[in-house]
This record gives sequence, C-alpha cells and structure tokens, in this order.
Amino acid sequence: MPEQPFGSEETRAGARNRVANARLAQPNADFWVAIEAGIDDDSTFSWVVIESASQRGEARSATLPLPDVILEQVRAGEALGPVMSQYTGIDQIGRKEGAIGVFTGGRLTRSSVYHQAVVLALSPFHNAIYR
Repeated sequence: MPEQPFGSEETRAGARNRVANARLAQPNADFWVAIEAGIDDDSTFSWVVIESASQRGEARSATLPLPDVILEQVRAGEALGPVMSQYTGIDQIGRKEGAIGVFTGGRLTRSSVYHQAVVLALSPFHNAIYR
C-alpha cells in the first residue's frame, strides 16, 4: 500500500490490509480494528474497518475539502501528514488534531471524526438485521 492512498477504494483496501495484519499479529483477539486515511479528489477522509471472527463492519468518515496549496504538494507525492506539519509547524500533526482540527478551527478533530466512523462501523455487530 502507498503511504498516501488516493481514492475511496485504495483507501478502503488499505484499511482492510491493516485489519488482516492485525489478525496475524493478534490471532486470539475478539475484534480487529483499522483506520486508513486517504485523499479523494480534493478532500481527505478515512475508512474504518472492524472485524470479528465472523463479521465485518466498515464506515467512511466525514470528508474535509483541502486547500489547493496543500493538495498540490500531496499530488506531487508527499503524504498529507508531513505537508500539514510543514504548513502548521506542528510536529506529527497526523497523530494529533490533524488537518481536520486545523481547518475547522478545532471544532472537529481527527479523533472526533474517527469516533463517528468507528461507531458507524460497529453497527452490524449490535443490530441483528445485519446478520
């Protein structure tokens, strides 16, 4: 998988790949969870994949439009995290509030958006209609 996935399908494949690796690393776990961030057209988003031994749930996060100045660097081959760190001066911003925190003025953060996607991806696990 590339460091910076492009498109919804490549990003979802990255999350599925992470879940597969988690299953190999911890085969006795009850659940395996993966999050993969990507770029689609002019926006950033993430896929969340959650698996148990018998079921999978997937959800896409909210989508944040990115400014052209950021997109130019990402399309030139740089990953969004380092580009945002360079733009903001915040080291490892991708592990903190992320681009979402910066461009929403802290109203949303990477974690808050991921939280919603995780809750959505868990829906099949506690609703019998999915089985």
